[in-house]
Amino acid sequence: MDAVEERRRRNRARKRRLIGDAAVSLALNKGLDGLTVEGIAEAADISTRTFFNYFSTKEEALTVGPSWSAEELAALVAARPVDEPVVRSMRVMAKEIAESFVPSREQITLWRRNPELLTRVRRPADQEQIFVTLMRAVADRTEAGRSSEIYPGVLVVTAFSIIEWAVRASWQESVGKSLEELIDEAFDLIEHGL
Repeated sequence: MDAVEERRRRNRARKRRLIGDAAVSLALNKGLDGLTVEGIAEAADISTRTFFNYFSTKEEALTVGPSWSAEELAALVAARPVDEPVVRSMRVMAKEIAESFVPSREQITLWRRNPELLTRVRRPADQEQIFVTLMRAVADRTEAGRSSEIYPGVLVVTAFSIIEWAVRASWQESVGKSLEELIDEAFDLIEHGL
C-alpha cells in the first residue's frame, strides 16, 4: 500500500469515527428513538448523502466495525520483515486492527444502556475474503514443516478471536490492562503452546 492510499484509508477511518461519535453523542442525549440520520449528519457537519457513503443505517453508526480491506491486511503481513516468525507478524497486524475497534467511553456508556446494540456489531461483508486472503499471506510466510493447509487458517482465525476478546476485555476497567498488553498476553500464550 503506497503512502497516498494509506493516507486515504486513514482519512476515511477518521471521518467514519467522527460521524460515529456524533451519532453516539446524539443517542446518549436524545435516546435511540430520537436519533435520525439527518440529526447525525447535522451534528457531524456533513450531508446526509455523505453519511450514507460511510454507513447504511443510523444503527450501524452506533457500532464498531472494521475499516480494513483484505488487501490492506495482507499488505500489513507482507510488509513485515521476511525473517520474522509469521505469528509475530500476525501479532503486529492484530494490534493495528484492534486499534480501529477501540470504542470511546461514550460508546461504552451507550452500549451499557442499550446492550442490544452489541448484537449489531458489524462484520465485514467480505469477511470470508479477508480470511482467505490472510491465510494465503500467512501460507506464503510459513516455515517449512508446518502444515500448509491447517496452520495458516488456525493462525488467522485465532488472531481475529484474540482481537475480539482483547477489545471487549479492554472495555472493562477492572481488567486494568491496555489493549496492546492484552493482545501481547494472548499471543504469548499462542507462541508458547497454549
